[in-house]
Amino acid sequence: MLSSVYRLTVSLLIVGFLSSAYADTPVKKSGLTTNISTEDVHLRIDTFDEIDRVFKALRFKVVNQRSTNREGSLEYSSQLVELSYRLPDLFDTLSSRESFPMSRSRPEIWSQKARFDLLMDEFVDNLEQIDDQIKTGDLSKAGRLIDETAKGCRRCHNAYRYK
Repeated sequence: MLSSVYRLTVSLLIVGFLSSAYADTPVKKSGLTTNISTEDVHLRIDTFDEIDRVFKALRFKVVNQRSTNREGSLEYSSQLVELSYRLPDLFDTLSSRESFPMSRSRPEIWSQKARFDLLMDEFVDNLEQIDDQIKTGDLSKAGRLIDETAKGCRRCHNAYRYK
């Protein structure tokens, strides 16, 4: 009886050791790693939620209110640029909805990676341009680009994000 318990314990220890050793080893697929932490998925979600909140505030201020308060708008636009710089790296790692039910990312992000990266680069570029236009005081031009960027957000979300 004691030897069976001993063998079972040793077997479980070996399986546990091997499982943990392989769990820490990232698996490569098409140049992307498939090892992502729950914290990274939450950071991606939190970053997008914060971008959404700040973008809506900026849009309301510049487009809806037609505010001429450059400093207030600049605070929002600078924050958006800073947040947007996080995004590309947060999508270098595959994450399946099965592994991370809270993830909003569709698998098309990785199966159409070049297209997704292009749209992400355009988004970051637009936010930089909006920030530059607000810095120079051209709020009407910034407002038009804000509206254009919002349309791009919708297109990207329809293709690459679960509701």
